[in-house]
Amino acid sequence: MTLRPSSIPLLAAILLASCAACPPEQGDRLVLAARGAPASLALLGPQAGLRPVVLAQANGAALPFVLDTGSNLTLLRPGTAAALGLPMDPARATPITGVGGTSRLPNALLRHFQLGRRVFQNLSLPVAPGGEETDGIAGIVGADLLRHAALELDLPAGRVALHDSPACLAAPPPWPGATALPVEMTPEGLVVLTLNLNGRPARALLDTGAARTVLRRDRIADFGIPAAALRAPAAGTIYGTGAATADFHVHEGALIQLGRAGHIRLPIVIAPLPPSLPADLALGQDVLGQLRLWLSYAGQRLYVAPSAASTARP
Repeated sequence: MTLRPSSIPLLAAILLASCAACPPEQGDRLVLAARGAPASLALLGPQAGLRPVVLAQANGAALPFVLDTGSNLTLLRPGTAAALGLPMDPARATPITGVGGTSRLPNALLRHFQLGRRVFQNLSLPVAPGGEETDGIAGIVGADLLRHAALELDLPAGRVALHDSPACLAAPPPWPGATALPVEMTPEGLVVLTLNLNGRPARALLDTGAARTVLRRDRIADFGIPAAALRAPAAGTIYGTGAATADFHVHEGALIQLGRAGHIRLPIVIAPLPPSLPADLALGQDVLGQLRLWLSYAGQRLYVAPSAASTARP
């Protein structure tokens, strides 16, 4: 399901945003469902970042969903569809491209879905297995629903909010000291930004649903990583959207720079990424989860600052 609102209200919202400050108190603060997912942390190691898991209402049941800017679609896990007794959509299936290739997924019919104050009726959503199933995750909320608000994430401070006030859609965040990074939007609503990896420019998918940052396997030489990094035994299996999986390796000591927001040194996962993805890497929560983020889809900007939790410390 992809929402395509008229461009006229969006243009009006942007014009209004230029004339008024964004009122943070009007943001729709979401309830964090979990501080971490133990199974994925055990699989991917202690460097894995916490994902934004929030409570949403699916046909009246409060269930945990991941806010995933790295997925263009909202989807359900099979166990969720079964537990809710959802009928399948006989008229629709959804092709999904993930780390292991393209899968064609069945769709289920969801009568009512509520994320904070936002209510969606009569959705046809793809049903996709994934590594999160053992974590009790009901599904993911993708760009098709997220892109119509500004998204605020500060997981160390326990804050996740959607800002759909017209004054907020294209505005900078209502807190000082943020670094503004221009982003590109794919037609599907995915967010791509430019950063430096090991001192070289790289295109990165903003992927809040990924616990670890993943570098495209066929691009490692471009960023000074030796081929020997792939000759070691695989470190594990990576799960993408859909049923496919792929082995991954880990390279120690990658250095990422996000504009003026500083440097982060971390072990980076090396794995295949979809050929159609216009990025060298997927930037995950091992980097993003340390920061305070404000993503303006309408303004095509990502604002980055230290977490409010770190700035509040004496």
